[in-house]
Amino acid sequence: MAAQLSAKSVLGVLNGLSRRLYFGDESMTDEFLREQVEYGGSIEEFSAILKRYESLLVSIAAAHMEFTQLQAFLSSQTKKRENPLSEDDVPVLQKFWKSQRTKIHEALVRRSHADGQLTDLSWRIDVKSKARNLDQINQPTAIVEMQIDQSVGKGREILRFEMDEQHTKDMLQHINDIQTQIDKFTK
Repeated sequence: MAAQLSAKSVLGVLNGLSRRLYFGDESMTDEFLREQVEYGGSIEEFSAILKRYESLLVSIAAAHMEFTQLQAFLSSQTKKRENPLSEDDVPVLQKFWKSQRTKIHEALVRRSHADGQLTDLSWRIDVKSKARNLDQINQPTAIVEMQIDQSVGKGREILRFEMDEQHTKDMLQHINDIQTQIDKFTK
């Protein structure tokens, strides 16, 4: 039978697993976690313990559980016939989730943006004072810069472009069409 982990060790395991699962910290190996919590049992027993906590953490994070949902979930886990959750682990999991819920949710959201996310938009209006054609002189042009954070590990991309009056009107119409469609789904 596997030895029971102390509350401090359970919290350490949960923090290590969350760093590995949601924040890409590959240094949080099973062996490293075992050393950190000074587990005295076999490697196989510790692997089973990690698997149990990982399963709980994945379920909790995937559902982005509120506190009342978490309480009900953990209560049901303590009543399971096979491999029930210890009553001593419940407050530790609650404490962990209370402090890490937002961070883990944000990490999951960041990970779900496959093509990047717009993080900054800036613009200015320039008036051309020189041009090949006289009809282009004194015409306003919008210069737009968009900063896009790429998915995890790919950095940032900066996109710059110019738009004349007609292109700006066309783009605004497209944005209004998008807003109309979003409004339809949110009502």
